[in-house]
Amino acid sequence: MRLVVWRLTQTLAWRRRRLLAFNLLIPGLLLVPVVTSGAAPVHQAVVVAVFVTFFGAYGSCIPLIRDGMSGWAEKVWLTGYGGRRWLVERTLAATAIDWAQLLPTNALLVWIVAGFTAEAGVLLFAIVIATGLALLFANLLGALVASLVRALGEAALGCAVVSLFALHASGVFRAPAPGSWWEAVEAGSPLRPLHEAWVAVLSESAPGPWTSAGLPTLVLAGILLLVVLAGNLLARRIAATEPVA
Repeated sequence: MRLVVWRLTQTLAWRRRRLLAFNLLIPGLLLVPVVTSGAAPVHQAVVVAVFVTFFGAYGSCIPLIRDGMSGWAEKVWLTGYGGRRWLVERTLAATAIDWAQLLPTNALLVWIVAGFTAEAGVLLFAIVIATGLALLFANLLGALVASLVRALGEAALGCAVVSLFALHASGVFRAPAPGSWWEAVEAGSPLRPLHEAWVAVLSESAPGPWTSAGLPTLVLAGILLLVVLAGNLLARRIAATEPVA
């Protein structure tokens, strides 16, 4: 049987109706007031980028830690399914779920800014592409944090620190000095297209930033490859998480 963990993760996500409702409604309840607040577009874009990054990182890390604590990760490992397959399928499935859950909010925000126009469709396309890149990166960060911590409290703190650092590296909080090495780091950040796309949308500018996502996509592909190669080690560490007393 193939993609067992993918199918299981997807099925559980869509059948946990209460949690699903929260994940669909909370993003809109938090972000719509931001977008309609009258704040500067660049500040609104920062809030959206932070929310999406945290949404992905926490949504990946916390369930992995719970799997380790409950012994579920170890049981999967002992079945011979493979730690690498389990971790990669789980991470990709979680990313797809996050993307789908944020899609209604993304559409609503673009509609609020641009209305029901042809341009709004182009803007939404740019946003969903950038959101997908950012969520995969955030989910990979969450998996990495899950392999390094041993408790839910540590996971929450670790996700916050790593996510904020990644956001800073992507130029969300401030622009790097021209010609600096920090500018090169920002250019390759998988979070940069998300921030720039939202700045363009909220500024009602031409929807062009997503076309500059080539380097961030290559960087993200490299990070994913590294996680795949280290998948057994990461999964073993997650499976070794101490159970709840």
